[in-house]
Amino acid sequence: MTSTAATPAQPGAPMGTRFVLYACLPVSLGDVADGSLDAARRYAGAAGYEVVAEFVDRADPLGGRDGCPLWHQALGAVEEGRAQGIVTPLMVMLARGKVGHLAAWQRRTGAYLLTSSAIDTPAAAGLPPRAAA
Repeated sequence: MTSTAATPAQPGAPMGTRFVLYACLPVSLGDVADGSLDAARRYAGAAGYEVVAEFVDRADPLGGRDGCPLWHQALGAVEEGRAQGIVTPLMVMLARGKVGHLAAWQRRTGAYLLTSSAIDTPAAAGLPPRAAA
């Protein structure tokens, strides 16, 4: 199963910006969930972003971070300067009910947070696509 990437109504980043792709996919959906990864890849490619790494956890997207070891690696890639932001299929995969923590991290790092979803955008989650400098 494949999905299509709609163009989200969100400000983007300049072409060539380096991103990591992060997703937390439900184990119960198996390979069906991979369509959301394809959509995020297409979104990043169409925008001219460089995806420097992909981090994909297989766990409950609404559960705790204990089951998502690659989440910390995605954050680390930004903190270490290997990427300027994270692109994800759905913002819920990043915020996981802790929008305040994610917003504080974003303000500290100045990272872009973008999604291939036309519905679950940073603004819908209460976050800017990039923290003000």
